[in-house]
Amino acid sequence: MLKKASELLHPSLLTNVTQQREIIARFQALPKLRLSKETVKKEAAILIPLCLVDDRINLLYTLRSSKLRSHRGQVSFPGGMKDDHDASHETCAVREFEEETGLPKESVNVWGRGNTIIPYFGPSITPIVGHVDGFAPSQLRPSTDEVAKVFTVPVELFASAENRRHTQYRDNYTMPVFLNGDETVWGITAIITHLFLNALLPGAYNARLPFVRKYETTKS
Repeated sequence: MLKKASELLHPSLLTNVTQQREIIARFQALPKLRLSKETVKKEAAILIPLCLVDDRINLLYTLRSSKLRSHRGQVSFPGGMKDDHDASHETCAVREFEEETGLPKESVNVWGRGNTIIPYFGPSITPIVGHVDGFAPSQLRPSTDEVAKVFTVPVELFASAENRRHTQYRDNYTMPVFLNGDETVWGITAIITHLFLNALLPGAYNARLPFVRKYETTKS
């Protein structure tokens, strides 16, 4: 029997270390995603921040500023390039979270990491999972140079089939799309969201990404 997302999203999850470890184990057990065979030259890390809003577990996203040179106006998780001062991908993700949202990095409780993703272009991306203690929207102070806004979405919203779509790019691959939050979530952020929901909601999130091959024409 399929479980309901609400059954797995009790607020106590944010303090249950055993459950958090199980989620990270499932996250790491998912297939690794490598879309490019090129040698990785740069590394980035992002934080998948969970927070409590009106007693519901939410995911936190940012909308990238139009001032940025790349991916402007797109939804993303807080994150950025790993530099020489970052001791780990976790350190990088939490640092970027503070810089982008204005919330103190000390408020982030890191659960663990998922598999590093190698996209078609750009740096590798290592997703770090953590929850934000004492989250309050009024405390957000987004960086105006990097972030147009910060918003949260109840996990149950994106877990619902009516809020999910997919986009097939030519005859190559299919990507998820999440609707009805403050912004449409697509691209690599949607892929990471999709992967994480599989780990977070076993038995409740059963999304599939269909792939339709073009019909071959036949001579009569």
